Amino acid sequence: MNKFFITFAALLASGVFTYSYLREWVGIKWLGETINLQTNNPDAPYFHASEDLYLLNILIFGLLFLSIFSLTVYAIWKKKHRLIFLSFVLSMLSIFAIMVNGAIK
Repeated sequence: MNKFFITFAALLASGVFTYSYLREWVGIKWLGETINLQTNNPDAPYFHASEDLYLLNILIFGLLFLSIFSLTVYAIWKKKHRLIFLSFVLSMLSIFAIMVNGAIK
């Protein structure tokens, strides 16, 4: 049960964040969706200062989670449970990095 939970959590966490960040980047860059930047809000994160900085930020985090997702899929395919646990830990640390990045003003 524990191996199943860690595998499921590693795959789901990295997959959801990969989809959301890369979908937003593709939508803004190629599909013409608009960005709602909070330039006048003093409590907004630093990457809301410009559109290019915002796009770079979501692209970097999207690619980070894509690499973790790819590592998870590879580890599941090869049945390497230690690598699956490592990818779970990396995805949790990346989520923490997102929270710290959003807290920087």
